Parts: sequence; C-alpha cells; structure tokens
Amino acid sequence: MNTSTCAASTHVMRPGVLIGRSALVTGAGSGIGRAIALRLLELGMDVYGIGRREEALAQTASQARQLPGEFDYASANIRDTAAIEALVAEIGERRGLDLLVNNAGGQFFAPAAQISRKGWDAVIDTNLNAVFVITKAAYPFLKARKGTVVNISLSGVDRGSMGIAHSIAARAGVLGLTRTLALEWAADDIALNCIGPGAVITEGLAGEAARAMLDRLVAATPMGRATSVEEVAELVAFLATPAGHLMTGQLLQIDGAAHLGPGLHMVAAQ
Repeated sequence: MNTSTCAASTHVMRPGVLIGRSALVTGAGSGIGRAIALRLLELGMDVYGIGRREEALAQTASQARQLPGEFDYASANIRDTAAIEALVAEIGERRGLDLLVNNAGGQFFAPAAQISRKGWDAVIDTNLNAVFVITKAAYPFLKARKGTVVNISLSGVDRGSMGIAHSIAARAGVLGLTRTLALEWAADDIALNCIGPGAVITEGLAGEAARAMLDRLVAATPMGRATSVEEVAELVAFLATPAGHLMTGQLLQIDGAAHLGPGLHMVAAQ
C-alpha cells in the first residue's frame, strides 16, 4: 500500500485567514474530521467538534492547544434527532456559525443481499438522515453569516459500488440534498458542496478485509497513492474562505483520478 502523501505542500492558505469565524465539525475525534478541525484551528477559526467518543475528542483538543483558534467539543449521537438539534442550536446561539462540516459517517462491507434492515437503517440514519437534520438545524445560523456547508462523501459516489450499497445510497442522497439546498439557499448566500476523497489511510483503519480493499483501491488509482487527510482538510479550508464561496452545488473528488478509473464497483469484485 502506498501511503505516501504530499501533506507538506498542501498548506497553501494564508495564516490567520479564518480568524473571527466559527465552524462545527462532526466526527472531529479522528481521521479526516480531526485533520479538518486542526487545520481550521491553525488558520484561526474557532471550531466546535462533535463525535461519538469523548476520549477521542479530548485527544483532538490536546493537539489543538497550541493553535490560534479555540476548540470546544461534545460527545453526541448524531442519530438522536432531538439531542443533536438542541446541540446545534446551542452552538449556533453561542458562537454563530460560518461553516458546517458534515464529516461523521460509517459503513461496513457486505453484499446487498446480506445487509439486514437494521444494518441498512443504521447506515442511512448516520450517513444521510443525520446530515439533513444537522444542516437544517444549522440553517438560521448559516443564513445570518452567509455561511458554507461541506459534506464529506466518497469518490465515485455517483457510480455504483459493490459491497457498500447502503453507504452509496446514503451518500448519493447527500449529493442530491447538497445540490438541492445549493439552489434553495442560494438567495441566502449559503454555499454547499460535497468532497469525495479517494482511498484514505487513517489511524482508525481496522480489519484485514478493509485493508485489502484499500490496497486494491490505491493500486487502481491512476496517480498511484492514497488521499491524505491533510489534502481533504486543505480543500475544506479553501471552501471556507471568500475565494471559494461562489463554488456551490459541486462534488469535488480529491482522489488522484480514481473516479475515472475502474472504480470501487470493479475493484471490490477482484
């Protein structure tokens, strides 16, 4: 597996460019979400992180101590509609909201015929329904600040992919939601986009099957390497700046041209 990255060359934002702004990042306790939170903090943005595990969020907070932005966090179940709506309202009223990053998500590999209704509902609730609930709850605060929403999705989400029917259905729904809200909320000057990373190597990667799948994905990526969490974070930071605000309703695939290659739907069958 080629885990090399070009993280050192991805930091192109001017220091302090996001000072005075506030963000909410879900799934901020690890992986892509942690990288996004830390990069925004590094650029001066205040960040509120949400995640399932308080100890993981505390680790993010520890890494954030020397950064210019202020980091606060709460453990929360994003599938608990009433609780998450109340938390988003509390954050928005206390801090205001310039940026919402819907990063939290999850899935498991299984052929569609082996996915139970319970498993299906869990992935749809996490990867689609929670995005709608959180984004809707954040709307009045985003409207007040002419804010930005970034939804973290998957490379090739607009194509079929074997082994993750539940996740592809959910992520395709998020893409449709993103584009619809980009139209509905354009008059409020709110920009919404999806980012589709390719194969991402994170500290949370577990299981031989998952690692073998990622090996094949990297091998099938035309540029021949994984997407780094830092590259995803830098793209989020750009979208949070005025320079990125006119870009809206897009699926931005940061995947080394993987979406133009055989795709997960072929790689998974190997």
